[in-house]
Amino acid sequence: MEPVDLFYSYAHEDKSLRDELAGHLKIMERRGVIRSWHDGCLTPGQKWDDEINAQLQAADLVLLLVSTDFINSDYIWGHELDVAMKRHANGKISLVPVMLRAVDITGAPFADLQGLPTDRRPVTSWPNRDEAWTDVAKGIRKTVELIQAKWSQLAPSPALTPPAEAPAPPRAMASPAASGEGQSLRFVRPKEILLSSDKPTASTSPTVVTSDPLLDRVVKEFSAKVTEAAKSRGGHDLDPAMAKQYALTLIDAPDQKRILWVDDRPDNNRFEAAALAKLQIEVVAVTSTKAALARLASDPEPFDLVLSDWQRPELHLDTLSAGIHLLRQLRERHLTMPVVFYHASTSERERSARQELAIREGAFGEAVMPDELLGLVISALGVH
Repeated sequence: MEPVDLFYSYAHEDKSLRDELAGHLKIMERRGVIRSWHDGCLTPGQKWDDEINAQLQAADLVLLLVSTDFINSDYIWGHELDVAMKRHANGKISLVPVMLRAVDITGAPFADLQGLPTDRRPVTSWPNRDEAWTDVAKGIRKTVELIQAKWSQLAPSPALTPPAEAPAPPRAMASPAASGEGQSLRFVRPKEILLSSDKPTASTSPTVVTSDPLLDRVVKEFSAKVTEAAKSRGGHDLDPAMAKQYALTLIDAPDQKRILWVDDRPDNNRFEAAALAKLQIEVVAVTSTKAALARLASDPEPFDLVLSDWQRPELHLDTLSAGIHLLRQLRERHLTMPVVFYHASTSERERSARQELAIREGAFGEAVMPDELLGLVISALGVH
């Protein structure tokens, strides 16, 4: 499936926030889900207004990065927003407001559109901004899936091997490509069929990319959070090469992953959770077995992994460990996602005993340091 073309409409005063969002969405770009453009992509010598118009007309998805400066921008309101709203009204694009900073949007042309983050809570008001961006990226991913589903429904259904006597397909739908003795057909992707009269050709000159600053920044920020986590547990810095390997492995996972983290002191894991959020892994924190079971029963989306501490101040008569009790409760409910224990015991003897019990009960493993935890997370999620 072709990537969805995404256009950022934003005020220059919000460039740093745009870069933060672009860093999170870079993971979707790397997975080939989206293809992003903003005016920072302009090259010297280009007529900026013509290129902006071409990219806006070529977009499938437009993000409105809403703030006071966005509202006060004459260019945005006089051109970008006008074009975007018209194309949205005609069903040509999806339009998503993203609330960056608190501002009254009553009466704005996009006021009735479903916005992000959840409940339109401005990104800058979240205690953990990475969690806000993860929420935004999750919403954008759903919108992208809807766009691609529409393409799939309206796509032609080519025969894999046309009979020799069949007439040639219409030139508007396919073009022959030489391939030795035979020929193969290249069918126009649904987006081109749907929007052929609406999409001008934007600049698509091939470029050679030697590095990706946004991706490098994501990896660097991930590594910094893991290092903070290690230091908080009395450990050492994570080797940069290993940090990059962990990050890229998780980034290249085919789907967004969700983790349910059960710990009565979630603040103890704040650095680890922040590191995972940098990679667009959604972490949902609960503080008890009861809360975990309730969330698993009510959440419409499945979790890929459960992380748990070993001890919690709660009643569990069947075992001395609250974590093991949680594991048993999961299995009784036929919930088979892997379970990893993350605890703080530094005693080799105690840790060995916990590991033996955890494996015997069906857990995936146990860890006490962030690098160990990340290795288990990668293995448990089945990403390589």
